[in-house]
Amino acid sequence: MKQNNIFSIRRLYLLIRRYVLSNTSGLFIAFGGLAGTLMVISLLVAYFNPANLPGLIPFYLSIMFIGGYIFTSNIFSELDYPRRAHHYLTLPVSVTERLGSAWIVTGILYPLLAFLSIGLIVFVANLIMNFAFDLQPFQGVFSQTGLNAIRTYLVTQSVFLLGAAYFRKNNFLKTLLAMFVVGMVLAVITGLFGWMLLSPYVPGGEFSIGPGNLSAGMESLFMNTIPATARILFNYLAVPFFLAVTWFTLKEREV
Repeated sequence: MKQNNIFSIRRLYLLIRRYVLSNTSGLFIAFGGLAGTLMVISLLVAYFNPANLPGLIPFYLSIMFIGGYIFTSNIFSELDYPRRAHHYLTLPVSVTERLGSAWIVTGILYPLLAFLSIGLIVFVANLIMNFAFDLQPFQGVFSQTGLNAIRTYLVTQSVFLLGAAYFRKNNFLKTLLAMFVVGMVLAVITGLFGWMLLSPYVPGGEFSIGPGNLSAGMESLFMNTIPATARILFNYLAVPFFLAVTWFTLKEREV
């Protein structure tokens, strides 16, 4: 039987296992230190200002996002050092398996473990608060808000995965800078395009989208159709697009 050189579940598993085992100590230290810090913050808030306890959930999720982005940005760090890059690139695996293992570790395993860790922190904090402070437990982790946060992370994380493959060293900061520059350029282009397209039809030449300034059809386009299309692109097409670009980037670096 001819060996499949494009994709193998066994090779994918071995790549994931290799990364997890080689970084186990660092990951446990990072998760343990962060969990302890969040626990202390929860108890301090419970003691000094218990009314703000429900507001900790967005804070927890924000920490999860930032940690995941930094983790993702360093997933291909071996490529930034010649000796380690030579060893990594000579592994008998395909580009698809390199990308697949990196995405599974950073885009699936990490948010799953982080989400469960946050739930455990909240559970333990609630137990301590109930016994020590006689406070009502605060919820919000396993809710629609939490699930929406996970979905948002899965999409935005793919941008940092591309940055991890494209940039050399300081990948996280360079990815943030690239996102800022691209966002500014898109905002300027969109504003100029909207002004040139719509200002002739708006009294005084001012670009404003709203009742009284646009026709019913144009208003529906800007207020309903475009946002709905943007949600579809963000939720369903962004991840495949960035993964495809990351694949070609890894292929180029491999060559």
